[in-house]
Amino acid sequence: MKTIKAISISDQKGMRKKNIDSTHLIADFGLENDAHAGDWHRQVSLLAEESIQSMRDKGLDVTAGNFAENITTEGVDLTRIAVGTHITIGETQLVISQLGKICHTPCAIYHQAGDCVMPREGIFAVVKRGGDIKVGDPLEIKSTVTQSAAIITEKGTQTTALKTLIEKKCNPAFVRLDTINNKKGGTLKAIIEDLASTQKTKDIFIIDITGELGLTLASLPLTKLASNRYSYKESTIYHCRPMSPSTSVQVEDFETLMH
Repeated sequence: MKTIKAISISDQKGMRKKNIDSTHLIADFGLENDAHAGDWHRQVSLLAEESIQSMRDKGLDVTAGNFAENITTEGVDLTRIAVGTHITIGETQLVISQLGKICHTPCAIYHQAGDCVMPREGIFAVVKRGGDIKVGDPLEIKSTVTQSAAIITEKGTQTTALKTLIEKKCNPAFVRLDTINNKKGGTLKAIIEDLASTQKTKDIFIIDITGELGLTLASLPLTKLASNRYSYKESTIYHCRPMSPSTSVQVEDFETLMH
């Protein structure tokens, strides 16, 4: 039976979480009183008890919540669930938004536990319908799988207006935001590959404020469909270049890209 083994929260990111018996899921936000909740695509983290047990088998003294997961599951292989899959827990509904994650530097969890299984086998979700959940509640993996969209841009770019437009035009289950670490687009190729291959993101919008990211796109095996629009694997990639350099993205700069 697929159930909740444990529920855990913390008031800081990157730390082991404390176990609680029950909590309230807030729609479009996450777990009440948890540091990872917010207006983004990784509102709730899940990790299987079976993954934690594999760490115990290696000699690590770890338990539910030690890897900063919010919900520890039992009886379900989370690594086989696709992005966009709907999961219900009682009256609540989650949509899986990310498989695994990239840890650029070892966090406190890694140093405390000696290893971290979360980047390899953890998954993340957004809350579509809120409500109360408790330890022992059954999870139902639905057959429904919905599409997602992503915005890739430089850190500090204001994308609220564009996100609203994408939600209106593409109707995705969620819109995730990925930031590029440098103006030369050093991580752009890796981000696109992860979104297209692992996360199966349908629509990817690259906000090129400086105009320097086109060179990275040119090096990818993309098929041009229209002006500034490409396809890669099952994803459509929009290269969005504002009329003038600005960290405030204007909707009128991009409306024509989605017709």
